Amino acid sequence: MSTEPRSPRDTERWLCAGLCLTRQEHLSAEALATAVPWLLAALAESPALPPPALVADLGRLASGVPLAPAAPVPDTLPRLRDAVRAYDDHVLARLAAEPHLEAVSAALARLPEALRPRGIAFLVTRVLARMGYTTGNPVSPAQARRVLERPPAELLQTGYAALRESSASTMLERLAEAYEALASAARRAHALLGDAEAFTLENLEHLQGKAQRMALEQAVEAAESLSQSLPPKLRARPVSVAPVPMALEDEAAFPQGGFSSVSNVGSLENLVTSELVYMEDAPNLDLFDVRYVEGELLYYTRDESISVRRRRVITFVLSPSLADARVKDSGVRWQRWVVALGLLLCLVRRLSLWLGSEELHFRVVFLHARSDGAPLESERGLCELLLREWRARGTAEVLTAAALEDVLETAEAASKRARVDVVLLDASSQATKPFPTASSRVGLHLLDLSGPSPFVRFIRGKREVLDSRKLEPSAGADGHGEPWEAWTGVTLELAQGLL
Repeated sequence: MSTEPRSPRDTERWLCAGLCLTRQEHLSAEALATAVPWLLAALAESPALPPPALVADLGRLASGVPLAPAAPVPDTLPRLRDAVRAYDDHVLARLAAEPHLEAVSAALARLPEALRPRGIAFLVTRVLARMGYTTGNPVSPAQARRVLERPPAELLQTGYAALRESSASTMLERLAEAYEALASAARRAHALLGDAEAFTLENLEHLQGKAQRMALEQAVEAAESLSQSLPPKLRARPVSVAPVPMALEDEAAFPQGGFSSVSNVGSLENLVTSELVYMEDAPNLDLFDVRYVEGELLYYTRDESISVRRRRVITFVLSPSLADARVKDSGVRWQRWVVALGLLLCLVRRLSLWLGSEELHFRVVFLHARSDGAPLESERGLCELLLREWRARGTAEVLTAAALEDVLETAEAASKRARVDVVLLDASSQATKPFPTASSRVGLHLLDLSGPSPFVRFIRGKREVLDSRKLEPSAGADGHGEPWEAWTGVTLELAQGLL
């Protein structure tokens, strides 16, 4: 339960005393000045603040500055001192040991300097949400700004005085309650940081508004949850597509073959090192020069073999009907279209890992007729952010097309030199209608999102080989089971089908 400060004086003492509890040895005015923009950004993110020291501690930890949990707690109320010690053990120690902290710190360091306070405020909000912490203290932004714009040395002086004042016991009790709630919430939390935080920080510079940021966070969280339903490794089925020569990213810098023989022709970097014995310090002509002019120096030669891998093209087609999937179903934490984007990200991650020995290329195609505009324009921008890593590598692209037939025509042309799979995500009531005619070499997959419980159909060689509605005999009368169980089921079925 949150308790609002009774007066501006209470707010001032609460802020200053909270900042003086920052876990840093010999807290200085300079260190406090660094934390003030973080605190103002956190207040802009949410009007209810946790203990101010949490913002400063998390900001320093994410910035790569070590904390000092063993530092002495300033002289104050015994209950508050004990609560700060519990906060050291259960919050700061957990944060310092989080496996995702390094990725979060790297993403924060890559942000422009002006965006880092916003990034730290986002981290504070996410950590509190993961802990389920709701004991925030409402603070007026204008009042907080008036207090925090004072000289840092004055803030320290006011804070240390408030920690020792017996007249401020009510404020100190409130601060102790907040620290106790933090420690209790951290003990119950499964994790304090995750992929969603690192992913969002990496894309924070490109996110337009809080709504898009929240959608990105939720899509990554959905991808994490769906990924937990997949085994660490799945066996790929045999394929008939033969390996073909291709260019690797680094072939210009690193020849594919190793040293295979010795020759009189080559470049100086491949010179046999024993040839250097012919070099002399004398200024006149030496034997090394003679051998070089006459072409008698020995060089290692490489086996210039050609790297061959199988080609794979996986195309995800997003129908305009997905605009109808912007609904939240009972039993699922996120909107249906957000889970669909999470499933896409989950499959791209896992298939990139499982098929790392093949030349893998992902295509995400948004369908829209030229006369209908772009009903999924916001989803397309979000998808570009989700796949930014793979797009930078050149292994993924986000495109638009007017009709599914155009996509299948492109897939059929690519199937002559690669194994090609097309996954259609459709939320229309007619999603179960047959696919348009396509080559038998193209694997067709339909993910039906028209209801709360999705299902998947596979068609290969113009013959249906799977309908996930028929796999679960205990499903309800509508052919569906529980919504989230259906999501995890179709994720596994799609992963197996695409392998």
